[in-house]
Amino acid sequence: MTPSHLLWRLSKVGSFMHKLPKTKILLESEDISRTLKSKSTLTKHLAFYKNTSQCNVSRIGLAIPKKNAKRAVDRNRIKRLVRETFRQAAIEEPTDIVVKLIISIGKETRRRLRESERKLIRQQLKDHFQIN
Repeated sequence: MTPSHLLWRLSKVGSFMHKLPKTKILLESEDISRTLKSKSTLTKHLAFYKNTSQCNVSRIGLAIPKKNAKRAVDRNRIKRLVRETFRQAAIEEPTDIVVKLIISIGKETRRRLRESERKLIRQQLKDHFQIN
């Protein structure tokens, strides 16, 4: 591989790799359970559970079950979409949020996440987090 190809790959990788800090991820099972017991907001594909955070920072947890997204590629894509939208959102008060995939994706596309579903999920996330 030529050096120009390596530079192109590094520039592409670096442009979308924004990792959330551990302080913004729900890690404790008690916090996740407490958040899942709260009232949810439903969209077509996702359920959003919110609870006030005991920390002084907003945190997010993800529940993307294999039952609803068979392929690991699709589960990871959905997780990336959720994390990126959460990272862009301006949440004022400390809130714990759990995002859960509630229906199966790809019913007519052999269990594969297609562009139309990806766009729909992204729009549902932007609407929920109130991002333009």
